[in-house]
Amino acid sequence: MARWSLSLFIWACVAGTAVPATALASAAPQESQDSILPARVIGSGYVEFVQPDIAAWERRLLDLRQWVDDYETWKRWNAIWRNKREPGWLHARDRRVRPDPPAWLGAECRDVVFEDEEIVTTACRLWAEWNDDQLTAQARQQTASARKQHEAPTKTIWWEHIHLDGLWPMTQWSSSIYGVLGVHATVEVAGRFQVFVAPGAILLNLPNGHNAREWRPATDYGIAYRLFDFTMPGVGRRASLHLNLAKAWVLAGPANVVQTSVDLAGFSVTLKRKP
Repeated sequence: MARWSLSLFIWACVAGTAVPATALASAAPQESQDSILPARVIGSGYVEFVQPDIAAWERRLLDLRQWVDDYETWKRWNAIWRNKREPGWLHARDRRVRPDPPAWLGAECRDVVFEDEEIVTTACRLWAEWNDDQLTAQARQQTASARKQHEAPTKTIWWEHIHLDGLWPMTQWSSSIYGVLGVHATVEVAGRFQVFVAPGAILLNLPNGHNAREWRPATDYGIAYRLFDFTMPGVGRRASLHLNLAKAWVLAGPANVVQTSVDLAGFSVTLKRKP
């Protein structure tokens, strides 16, 4: 009986200690799993460089050249036919439409540098002009036209070179020979200087040797210098005043009183066309 009781006690001790060991064995892996950090994928850090599309850029350049040609052609047409109709065979032609630039040109022009191709620089200049409003574009064209007209050589018509002479005294102040009224034509040689293109005609008033004076015709030839432009009083017409030095040949006159030729100096006036 005592041996049986001892065996039962030992068996109970073994059973009591087995349950906690099993629980501990099952709980230990769970705690280990909770303490382990999750795995992460780390990239290699390789950067891919994109090669430029040469073919696409060549296509853009072709489109750009085409637009530049079309826009400059339209500008020349618009400068002539902006405010009037272009005649056709039977009726007026339709007005040309201003060509639009490529959609990508604006972004390209914001980053344009001097090293870029010439066609890109030209296109960006035209693109800025294309973006101007109509009034700004018209003002720019008028300014360019006025500058071109100012820099261009001034053209005159034939009657602007016809001089009307008056009150030409002889260069020897002690004499009493005067050119009262005359006419001559000149041609410009340099700046304000002009020369007579042909002998002019002038009416002289000179002494006749009998304490009297008489009128005699003469021809003259010399040079002229344009002094300044002015507005003729009363008529409001623009004119130019000239200083003339000329030699006059008396066609007929009193013998032994005056020389056959005399030196004269005086003023002349030429009319200018209306502005």
